[in-house]
Amino acid sequence: MRILVVQTAFLGDIVLTTPLLRELRRVHPGASLSVVTTEIGARLLTEGLDADHLFVLDKRWNRSGTDSCRELLRRLRREPFDAAVAAHRSLRTGIIVRLCGAPLRVGFAGAPGAWAYNRRVAWDADKHAVRRYLDLTAPLGGLPAEADPRPALAVSPAADRRVGEMLRRQHIVPGSDIVCIAPGSAWATKRWVPEGFAALLDASRRLGLTPVLIGSAGERELCRAVNALAQEPAPVLAGETGVRELIALLARARALVGNDSGPAHVASAVGTPVVTIFGPTAPANGYAAFGSGTRFVEHPSLACRPCGRHGARLCPLGHFRCMREIRPSAVIDRLSELLSASQPAAVVAPG
Repeated sequence: MRILVVQTAFLGDIVLTTPLLRELRRVHPGASLSVVTTEIGARLLTEGLDADHLFVLDKRWNRSGTDSCRELLRRLRREPFDAAVAAHRSLRTGIIVRLCGAPLRVGFAGAPGAWAYNRRVAWDADKHAVRRYLDLTAPLGGLPAEADPRPALAVSPAADRRVGEMLRRQHIVPGSDIVCIAPGSAWATKRWVPEGFAALLDASRRLGLTPVLIGSAGERELCRAVNALAQEPAPVLAGETGVRELIALLARARALVGNDSGPAHVASAVGTPVVTIFGPTAPANGYAAFGSGTRFVEHPSLACRPCGRHGARLCPLGHFRCMREIRPSAVIDRLSELLSASQPAAVVAPG
């Protein structure tokens, strides 16, 4: 049997799809399992993948992206797929699934590409995303209710060595309790304020942790702005870690604190405790980091939130209260709870 899974959404969505891949492998251990994903998704999934083949799609809406899609479809048409699963709810995903030639095509009812599927699965807004993705395995014999829902990523030994060297260059002592602080997000309104992260950075030192600031190359200036507000700056690793190095770094960390963004899902998938700060989005949407070692902070009483599934470039009402009014003490308290739950002796009350 040959099975194709299409997941070309954001980094976090790709992480949350790993239980689906694992369940398909469990049900069909001898099947050939292929995944269509993005370039960043391919880097994410290379180690310990529950799939045999990765196809990379350039999603940009330009000539390069169009050529990539055409080449992908040509390659898929050469493969005699028996089933295709659309994990991403998009029109382009529907087109890919329809044109790959698989007689069984599974996807979410109500998705823009739902016309392409002959087995439509209900998209349950009350479920966590990992369980919604697992529901897609049922038409192929999966048992969504019984499947292991925990996202999982493997650490590349080579990437781990690179991270070790990176930390040595920053004069971070081996064995230090590192807390990764991720102040960025692709969506501006999903970023907690720099002064909040600066207060968190200072408090983390009082908790006995070694803070490091992480993110993309485009988030270096944001990390520097956080450092400028802190009592003592932290090493800035933004732009220094590729996806594989990010996995390895987060696997070494004592905890991660960040916004509703990809690093939170990566951290939970390697078993690292996570505190996620939600503003325009909400955990109730089903996209919070999954697992018992996670906590979140959100504004308790704003009727305008969530204002969208992914956030926005600007606050629709212009006040940005959902992030501005989150107090650093609330975030620090959640971090302290996590540390207490996993290693009580390491926790010191913030002074």
